[in-house]
Amino acid sequence: MADVSWQNTDPALALEKPRRNRLLFVAGGALLIAAVVFLVVNAMSGNTQLYKTVDEFYAEQNRLIGRDLRVSGWVIGDTIQYTQIDAHNSRLEFEITDDLYNPNGQRLRVVVLNEPKPDLLQHEAQALVEGQAEPNGVFNAHPGGLMLKCPTRYEEMDPAGHPDSVPTS
Repeated sequence: MADVSWQNTDPALALEKPRRNRLLFVAGGALLIAAVVFLVVNAMSGNTQLYKTVDEFYAEQNRLIGRDLRVSGWVIGDTIQYTQIDAHNSRLEFEITDDLYNPNGQRLRVVVLNEPKPDLLQHEAQALVEGQAEPNGVFNAHPGGLMLKCPTRYEEMDPAGHPDSVPTS
């Protein structure tokens, strides 16, 4: 076999200059990374919602007024007021708290407009409300922003009343 080798000695015959190709690749990659970071930061800052309890809300109330929030607490049954204004408008008001058994605990007044009164809205129901707080301390729920946890309807059975055919442990 013949040993054949060829070397390009004429610089005019070079196909591409490697330095320019590498520079375009680095610039394009940096631009792509910057675009992704911008989109992620922009999407996260506009669509985030804070989740607070009633006590946490009052600890940061001045900073949270006017922001979209989720506030959770226990419904105080004596404060539930539902008013049907006309055929299309209604107003539901109630208060939530973190501790039902502390009469001096913080209470947050919640107002829900133009929503039917939920069947689960009762004393000691756990509520999660999405909305915005006003400077006067009233929390206005967004449409569809009232969510209630189903209360426990089952009570634990006394082991003494358990049938003998079924083991208790």
